[in-house]
Amino acid sequence: MKQERKTGVLMPLFSLRRDGDGGIGDLIALEEWIDWAAEHGVGFLQLLPVNALGEDDAPSPYSAISSVALEPLYLSLERIPGMPETFDAYPAELPPLQLPGGRDYVDYARVRAYKRALFRTAWKNFLHDAALESLRAEFTAWCGTQDWLDDFACFRVASIAFGSAAWWTWPEQDLAAIRCMAAESDEARMQKQYQQWLQWLCAREWKLVREHADKRGVMLMGDVPIGISVASADVFFQRHLFDMDWSGGAPAEGNFAEDPFTGKWGQNWGIPLYRWDVMEREGFAWWNRRVQKLAEIFRMYRIDHVLGFYRIYAFPWMPDRNPEFLNLTPDEAAARCGGRRPGFRPRPDWEAADRKANLMQGDHLLRRLLKAAPQQIVIGEDLGCVPDYVRPDLSFLRIAGFKIPHWEIDARQRIIKGDSYNPCSFATYATHDFPPLCNDWNDWFANVQAARDAVKDTSLPPEELRRRILTGRDCARVLCWLGDYAGLTPEQSMVPWSAEIKHALIRALLQCRSLYACLMWTELFDHPVRLNTPGTEGGANWRPRMPFTARQAAGLPQAEWLKDLSAAAGRTTAL
Repeated sequence: MKQERKTGVLMPLFSLRRDGDGGIGDLIALEEWIDWAAEHGVGFLQLLPVNALGEDDAPSPYSAISSVALEPLYLSLERIPGMPETFDAYPAELPPLQLPGGRDYVDYARVRAYKRALFRTAWKNFLHDAALESLRAEFTAWCGTQDWLDDFACFRVASIAFGSAAWWTWPEQDLAAIRCMAAESDEARMQKQYQQWLQWLCAREWKLVREHADKRGVMLMGDVPIGISVASADVFFQRHLFDMDWSGGAPAEGNFAEDPFTGKWGQNWGIPLYRWDVMEREGFAWWNRRVQKLAEIFRMYRIDHVLGFYRIYAFPWMPDRNPEFLNLTPDEAAARCGGRRPGFRPRPDWEAADRKANLMQGDHLLRRLLKAAPQQIVIGEDLGCVPDYVRPDLSFLRIAGFKIPHWEIDARQRIIKGDSYNPCSFATYATHDFPPLCNDWNDWFANVQAARDAVKDTSLPPEELRRRILTGRDCARVLCWLGDYAGLTPEQSMVPWSAEIKHALIRALLQCRSLYACLMWTELFDHPVRLNTPGTEGGANWRPRMPFTARQAAGLPQAEWLKDLSAAAGRTTAL
């Protein structure tokens, strides 16, 4: 069956807004955006992971405390059985508990306090309201069908009792004892049941969202992180599946100068590695459940850092020790780690035999993952240090790899045009880890202008003059590449960002052969903020919010503009 080319928009749940949303995007807001997408030629909405979050000030959706449990903060309060008909609105006018503050950022501390108080009120009503008896029976029956739920609820009970999800700090490490602890008192049993109830609410409401998306002909795109937080229910209760002697991450690529450790050593994500041999002996049950639960919500999903299935870069220390290693040499670092050094595991790509073994491993693992939910459309985030065997294998498996236009350069140092792309691909100018393209464009142009000015400045030291000229030359090359991609001349490309530049670039992206072409909401609506800066924590990461609702966005000129461009490019919303 022929697959239709589709336009998508990346919009993390936390970014969404509606009236009465409780300070963070919720599932009714997502339904409103599904309606917006159906009416404006958008075939899919890309979300970030929606699993249960940690308690950080700016919790990363890629470091969830469960591979299956969902995040209750995204629940729509009005749909919770037992919720009072009227309740106080979210106190948005209060001073922020997190900085930066204001209505353009999620204040997780205040959102948790507000929503959890209302959850507790609804929970008490749910337990005692005679009108909700049939729903109580439904809840009990649902719990009996979820083989992961009991352990997750026990983990939450223990995390609350001990004040942390960092289970290695708990005074009790025995799995059976933790399970017993969640049943030894009325308070603990009630806390456990409450945690199960929250997950039941999530399952009920996400089911409504999925049905609404299917009805409107819009696909929801989920995300499978390559790892799971070490401070998770999965790792605590199934430690035999994880290798905690190593911390997964990515090698240094020189792209994140704002973070000295990342620039020198790479990204240390703090995720344990998988014991693939143990998982295989268990029939990949953990991965099967993870993907099958995801498929209940989403019609398509992105595999984060798909390169990690072939081999993954790993550190012999956890991120909390990064400052200790910042100024060490590789030999000094190895001396502190018993001779172990950061590098690819299970093996590097230096030798032909190793490359073949890595290819065989990745191909085998991904085939098993695809079998868990064979009807899903799968996207593979294949960015970074990509071995030459990965992309042909992904294409053979019908996993759509990424196309970042200004990274697609041929042997003659010319940009590869969109009409040459493999249709089995996902084209975008930026991911959630990148600045919006308009930010990059203006930064590149500023360097070009700085180089022009430097040539006229006779007071500059020779080394500084040389640095500015080389930087400007590199940035001019990227602007020319993108201009060429969009059908602009070099002269037309050497200007600051403008509506004309945006139109040409987005039109070119949508006209490419990739089945899927996606914009970030920040790019589409000219809101130049970053969703995340890799290698950094807290601050504005995972917190930016839209300044408008979906209904307000329908009246913005960008909405009709995107609809017209998608139609002209032959992209469709038909399922």
